[in-house]
Amino acid sequence: MSSKRHSILPAIDRSGPRPPVHFSSTLTISDNAILQGTHSITMQTETVIHPRSRFESNYGSILIGRRCLVHERTHMGARPADPTAKPGGIVLADYVTIEAGSTVEAGGTEIGEGTIIQAGTIVGSGAKIGKVNNVLYKLQD
Repeated sequence: MSSKRHSILPAIDRSGPRPPVHFSSTLTISDNAILQGTHSITMQTETVIHPRSRFESNYGSILIGRRCLVHERTHMGARPADPTAKPGGIVLADYVTIEAGSTVEAGGTEIGEGTIIQAGTIVGSGAKIGKVNNVLYKLQD
């Protein structure tokens, strides 16, 4: 007797241009991850990409370093909230963790080695975060 698991979530919209991608052979990426855009998306060795992660390279290329963890419902390469933001992509150094529901805007954004972006955090365009940081999401009082 075989059982198939059915998702109660709506189907994923896979429309839009397909980006040029460069993947390592040791990359683990979910079938439900979304990659779209016109600039390149590069993911290096031993990186893990969870389901429903979205990578948009419409505003610049995306480089994900070695042994990074990108949790589900993250949005990498989102349109910058600031209309005057400079064009550019995203660079995640090695050992970076982006937790669930976080957004990293495009626009020359750099996240340093060993940094953890906590769940629900928005990293704005042009942000330069150094090595071994812990970026928290704080609710307004």
